[in-house]
Amino acid sequence: MGRIFSLPLFTLIVFALSFFTNISIAQPLFEVERESFCREVRDHEPQHPFSDIAEVRKGEGLFLWMEIKAGERALTMLEGKGELPVYHAWASEIGVIDLINIGITKQRWLEQADAIRNEVIRRGFFTWRTQSYKRNLKEGRWYVSVLDANKKPVKKSGSGTEVFRPEIVVKFLP
Repeated sequence: MGRIFSLPLFTLIVFALSFFTNISIAQPLFEVERESFCREVRDHEPQHPFSDIAEVRKGEGLFLWMEIKAGERALTMLEGKGELPVYHAWASEIGVIDLINIGITKQRWLEQADAIRNEVIRRGFFTWRTQSYKRNLKEGRWYVSVLDANKKPVKKSGSGTEVFRPEIVVKFLP
């Protein structure tokens, strides 16, 4: 029985398939594990959460709290750059109003580096709780795009390829 492929050609094909497969399933820098629109954040947890509608007094603000899950790629970025930018882009019907960096700053990395490294060693990932606060709200539908360091949309854990963009309707109390 004759050979269909020579060994060098076969090796090249296997390498190419492996290379392109790994690119297509590259792990994201991070994903959102949990999130909540809420009135306040205490001890890194949301307090007084809202579901679909946030009834607030005019002049009051609103938090979007979230917990992100990040792995080796994020740790490598932190070790190389000393920070992990994560953005909340707050928008209403008229477009993006605010872009807020809620990621791990250089100062926080210096304070938390050992704990983050140890968590990655122990669990294979680390979690980070963070939030943004939006003032000067107007009534209506608001959404927040969660963006990575390259300002690309991220997804929620377990959602497949769906971009994560939580929404809330703001109504003022009399």
